Amino acid sequence: MVTLKCAILGASGLVSQRLQQRLLAHPNFELTAVVGSENTIGKHISKLEWRLENDRPEYDLTICSITQLPKVDVVFSALPAEIAEKHERRLVEKGINVLSNASSFRMLNGIPMVIPELEKGALTTYSGHACATNCTVVPVVLPLVGIENLLSLSDIEISTQQALSGAGWRLLYDTSLTAENLDPFIPGEEEKVIAELKYLLQRPDLSVKAVCNRVFEQDGHLVHIKAKFNRPSNLEEIKQAMLVTTLGLPSSPDEVVKIIEDVPNRKEHLFAGGTGLASAMSVVVGNIRMISPTEVSFSALSHNTIRGAAGGLILLAEYLLANGHISEC
Repeated sequence: MVTLKCAILGASGLVSQRLQQRLLAHPNFELTAVVGSENTIGKHISKLEWRLENDRPEYDLTICSITQLPKVDVVFSALPAEIAEKHERRLVEKGINVLSNASSFRMLNGIPMVIPELEKGALTTYSGHACATNCTVVPVVLPLVGIENLLSLSDIEISTQQALSGAGWRLLYDTSLTAENLDPFIPGEEEKVIAELKYLLQRPDLSVKAVCNRVFEQDGHLVHIKAKFNRPSNLEEIKQAMLVTTLGLPSSPDEVVKIIEDVPNRKEHLFAGGTGLASAMSVVVGNIRMISPTEVSFSALSHNTIRGAAGGLILLAEYLLANGHISEC
């Protein structure tokens, strides 16, 4: 079995720490370096504040600067967008595969933005640099792509309830924050969700409206969707269309889209997908209702820092490896 050396850009953020969790004893990737900021460079990784609810994985690593990065095959970038812009392309030019959670390079020509289960030739342009999507797009597009393929979507309305962790650990750990004083507005989010959904569905003409809100929850993005399509259908056909084939990779969930009867909730459904690396990799869809023969509504939930970020990036790396796009440098 191939094992590639990898590094994480970013040391103490939520996505970095999710990556650290999921790379421990991964069958394909060995974490050999973590790049940090001036505040963390030179510290042993065990000395950084651990911000997740699960136990800290044990690594014998000292945080390094990007100029000290040892030879690796793959880099997982958990950098803020403005910092990613400065560093990611330089690493690609050095022959390192860079898989990014930052928004900086999404939808740029030559840098594919990929959800592995939906990949339709986007990786033909892969040249060492690829991006994950906005975390909110994942529970929107995965249930919709089959409906688009079967019935051709004509109009979509999206309303979101996005967890605090989607804005990073500082908001999540703000002790002055309450449900009453939380500002629900997320600058630029609606535009990102609409643009990336159209890109992934390859439907620039599609009518999409989105209202995105932050809610006082730790993890998990819950979305509510109304979708119109161009020929009549029924509930059973819609449910079958929503199902997405799993890839059978280490991070693949048992069910990519798990359908339930009621509205998904974070307590029961946030970690759906299976055990180990498959945990929290499902999108749970429920409360599916036919409004008319050509319109359906439903709700969907996914784990934003796992399926929508760290787990999604690792699944992308597994997919690239399995399809011969990356190898040992």
